[in-house]
Amino acid sequence: MRPMTREEVRGAIVNPDSADTKVRLPTWFDDVRWDRIDYLGWRDLRSPQRAYLVTEADDQALGVLLRQAPNDAAHGSRAMMCDLCRFTRRFNEISLFTARLPSRDKRKRLNTVGLLLCTDLDCAVKLHSKPIRQPFDPPVEEMIEQRRVGMRSRTLTFIHSVSEKERTTRRRT
Repeated sequence: MRPMTREEVRGAIVNPDSADTKVRLPTWFDDVRWDRIDYLGWRDLRSPQRAYLVTEADDQALGVLLRQAPNDAAHGSRAMMCDLCRFTRRFNEISLFTARLPSRDKRKRLNTVGLLLCTDLDCAVKLHSKPIRQPFDPPVEEMIEQRRVGMRSRTLTFIHSVSEKERTTRRRT
């Protein structure tokens, strides 16, 4: 991912919260290693249930505001899979995050789309972990690159699912 400026990341959010339009960047923003990530994900320190996910498509920053749903204790000790990195983790390390679909119509503002994500929003660390190879598997570097390409594709698909609904809704009104 190419390096982004603070203003570019703030302006990338396609579904800002109407009550609080200020996007608070993480304190570690200046230390981001842009070449090692496929999306920038962080939580708002003032509102822990609020999170942001920003990536790049066609040399343009795109991002969404996410809300974490409360974890359901009914899952017990089941393992769950992150929709982006496709790693399986314990139920308390994966959470449902939802993104409100932007709309000018008040009735449609409650429409949301969601996905299961690693609660710490740091899939890049897991992607770069050394995979367990079998005799006929490709080289480790190729396996890691395949993981990154897959996660990037899934991230873009999710962000486009939020932003495309916005464009469709705007045309109708």
